[in-house]
Amino acid sequence: MIMSKEHFLVLLILSAPFLGSYVSTILVGAGQKQSIINPVFSNCSNCGHQILLIHKIPILAYIILKGACYRCKTPISWTYITLETGFLISSVLAILVLPNQTFDRIFFAIILAWIFLPLSIFDIQKQRLPDLATIPLACAALVQGYFLPYVNFIDCLFGLILGFVLSATVSISYCKIRGQTGLGWGDVKLISAVGALIGWQFLPWFVFFASISALMYVILQIIIRGRQAGRERIPFGPFLCGSCWLVWLYSIS
Repeated sequence: MIMSKEHFLVLLILSAPFLGSYVSTILVGAGQKQSIINPVFSNCSNCGHQILLIHKIPILAYIILKGACYRCKTPISWTYITLETGFLISSVLAILVLPNQTFDRIFFAIILAWIFLPLSIFDIQKQRLPDLATIPLACAALVQGYFLPYVNFIDCLFGLILGFVLSATVSISYCKIRGQTGLGWGDVKLISAVGALIGWQFLPWFVFFASISALMYVILQIIIRGRQAGRERIPFGPFLCGSCWLVWLYSIS
C-alpha cells in the first residue's frame, strides 16, 4: 500500500521532535568533543547515568525533568528543547502556510527548516558557519533551480553570483575600514547559497529582512542590558536563515 500525501505529512510532524533530538545530540556531542559518527544517546554526559526510556521522549522529557538530569541535576542543554520544538513548529507552519501547494513544495519547505535550525544553533554556539553546510546548500540550491518547475536555473545562478559579490564586498570593505571582521565568510557563503535558493529577484528582500531583524535584536539587547551589548558581536546566521525561510515560503506561495 502506497502512503498518501496526508499520511506522509502526519508522519513528518510526528517524527520532527525525534529528529530534532537526534540532531541536538550530535551538536551537543560535537561541542563536547565527542564523536559525531557515534553520538552518545543513552547516558548523561556529566554523571554517566543511563537515561530511562521515558526520559528520551522529545519535549515531554524536558518538561518532566525540568531541564536537568534525573540523577545529578546537571542542566540539559537548551539545544535539545530548541530543536525539538523548532522542528515540530516549523513542520506544522509549513503545512499551514502552504495548504494548497504541491507535496514537493511543502516537503522541501520542511527540509529547509530542518537544515536552517541546526545551522542557526551552530552559529550561535561557535560564532561561525561551516563550509560543510553552506557549500552543499549552495550546490543543492542550484540543482533545484535546474530540476524544479517553479524556479529558474538562470535566476538561481545569478542570485548566487549577486549574493556572493555584494556580501563579499561588504565584508572586505568593513574589514578595511574598521580593521575587524563584520560579516564573516561563512555568512558570505550562506548569503550566496540563499541567493541561489530564492533567485536574484527576492535577494534584496531577504537582505532587508535579515538586517532589520538583526538590528531590532541589537536594539532590544541595548534596552535590556545597556550600551555594552551594542558592542558585542552577534551571530548573523540565525537572522539569515530565518529570513531566507520566510522569503522562500512567500516566493512559492
